[in-house]
Amino acid sequence: MSQTHRSEEALASAPIGPLMVKLALPAAAEEAHAAEKPYMKTLKLKWDLRKNKAVTSKEKFAAIGNKAMKITIKNYKTTKLKNGKKKTTFTIAYNMSFKPTKKQVHKIANAGYDGFRGDYYFAVIDYSTGLSLEKDSDLSKELGVTVKTSDWKHSGRKKYKDSDGCWVRYPSKSSVKVSITYPADYKGLCLGVWANNYLDDDLSYNSYLANERFWNCEKPFGKTAYYKKGKTNSHWMRIK
Repeated sequence: MSQTHRSEEALASAPIGPLMVKLALPAAAEEAHAAEKPYMKTLKLKWDLRKNKAVTSKEKFAAIGNKAMKITIKNYKTTKLKNGKKKTTFTIAYNMSFKPTKKQVHKIANAGYDGFRGDYYFAVIDYSTGLSLEKDSDLSKELGVTVKTSDWKHSGRKKYKDSDGCWVRYPSKSSVKVSITYPADYKGLCLGVWANNYLDDDLSYNSYLANERFWNCEKPFGKTAYYKKGKTNSHWMRIK
């Protein structure tokens, strides 16, 4: 999975056991296509993402269940460019305040998962099709949309221990900067943020493949495990 979409920096250890396009259409077809409801509007999503307002998403921890993560859009700014385009920039901040007890550390470290956290994501999507715009795809080229991201930054990384020599380590805060350039008259940009309330290791092959095809701009968001398993665990906003 591309690191532009997700960030996982979590380690665990136990002394025994596993270590831790748009085509030319006839006039009638064009009319019918125009009358269709935008794809993202057909999904049951929370359109409550706002700048400087924290939203809560549930992230799965192996063996102990879901924990609340706070996600905030910061430093949001839109500027008009001379070439008839707009540029919107912002930082997405993820805050996991959960601190496991010694008993929970022991359960996590001995659960046998390579990745014991569900991880956290963001996506830039076209409202009409539900397809990702983050790669140099035919759709992003057609729409004139360019998405750039910084490297992920992590802080508050701490090791939690139990009484038997087991430990887990993960950052409490992560962030990524995003820059989107798009035509000034394009109104289809969507931004979604979420944490996973499941672990990748528990996915079927078809579910994992559906997620991969989404990031490759081949499948819409509603076909992914992110949506099917998460439903209203993600939070969305329109960028205009």
